[in-house]
Formats: sequence, C-alpha cells, structure tokens
Amino acid sequence: MHDDIAAALKADDIASQRIGNIATPAGRDAIADLMAFIVGRGGIVALYQGAAETGPRALGHRSILANPCDPHARERLNERVKYREAIRPLAPMATLEAAQEYFDLLEGASDGSYNAYNYMVLTAQSKPHARDKIPAVIHADGTGRVQIVRAEDDPLTYAYLKALGRHIGVEISVNTSFNVAGPIAQTPQQAIDTLRRSKGLDVVLLVASDGKVTAAWHGGDRDSGRFTKWLSEWRAERGI
Repeated sequence: MHDDIAAALKADDIASQRIGNIATPAGRDAIADLMAFIVGRGGIVALYQGAAETGPRALGHRSILANPCDPHARERLNERVKYREAIRPLAPMATLEAAQEYFDLLEGASDGSYNAYNYMVLTAQSKPHARDKIPAVIHADGTGRVQIVRAEDDPLTYAYLKALGRHIGVEISVNTSFNVAGPIAQTPQQAIDTLRRSKGLDVVLLVASDGKVTAAWHGGDRDSGRFTKWLSEWRAERGI
C-alpha cells in the first residue's frame, strides 16, 4: 500500500506531507489527537486505513469525520463535501460509554461479544440531552444510527474518539462514508480522486500498511491553508 499511496500523491494539484506513524501506541495517539484537534476546530477529515469495509457503511477505515457538536456540520458536509440533499442524516460513531450516555441502547449492547451496534445497522433513540449536545448526528425523529467502536477492533479510530473527549467534551464523531459523487474510495488513487472532487474536505489521512501516515490536501490555488495552519498550531501546543 505504501507504493500505491506514493504513486497517488504524484500530482501537481495535491499537497502532501508525512505526519507520523501509528505503529506504536505513542504514534497512534499523536495522530488521533491531531485528528481531534482539527475536527474540534471545524475541520473535516477523511481517514483511509487498512482494508475497506464491505457493504454500504463506513466504519472508520473509509470515513469522513466531523464535529457532532456543530449544528451546521450536516448542512456543510452535505453541501460542500458530499454534494447531496441538505436533509440527509449523518451517523454517530462513539465509544461504548458515550453511546450509553447519549442513546437508549437495546439490551446486550454493553457485552464484549458480537453486537450489531458495532456495524452501524441499528438506530437508537437519543436521550433528552443529546440533541443539544450532538445535534449533527441526531435525526429529525430523535434517533441516531450508532456505531460503537472498541479499542480491540480499531485502535486508531478508538483513540481518535477518546481524543475528541478531551477536545470537544464528547467521545462521539460524525461518521459518513468516504465518497463524493461516486462509490466509497477503495484505493489510494480513488481516495485522492475523491479529495479532488470535494471542495469542502480539508485533509485526507492515508495510513500505509507499515503504519506511516501521510496527509494530503488541495494544492496550488485550491489550498485554503487550513490544514497547514492547524498542523502548525497543534505541533506548537505539543512542543513538537
């Protein structure tokens, strides 16, 4: 996958930079914290890692991530990133504890074995305080199609959710599939092509099989400067 990522990034209209390695716990937590830092500031991040999920759902390997606390996130994602109807709902990915705090889960959701909540196929009724706190992922009928992320299933996405707890106060993220006017991105080249089609996507994080993480964003005249600004601010905060 490393060679495929390098080949996809050989383009004049795409800027890129190696930003870390998730092969170690410290490296993984740093990338997760950067993701949460960006999302907490209104950024929209696409994550490309590992094998693609099968079926129609994005579960953290081919996902677009945003702030669930932002009441305008749904409209912005649908209008500027996905190019679809503004009323289309967005789904919440959450740690188990956060899912239990904001949604009424069916019995069995807290066990350690197979559970359908892991796969974003069940809706759950939100609790009364959820709409005020995480409006971007609550449907008009008060439900959310929850995905519970566990550390053993997806260490990076779980670490990102824990980092969101520190940055925005909830271990929940907007999660929608990494596609724009086409199928979900399956290869690094498709990921970069999807970035090209989306004017509202701030950065794509591509994780190679050896754990190295490369950030890609719009280059040239399309570069908003948002990602490089956030990266510099995050590094300054961490003394990197």
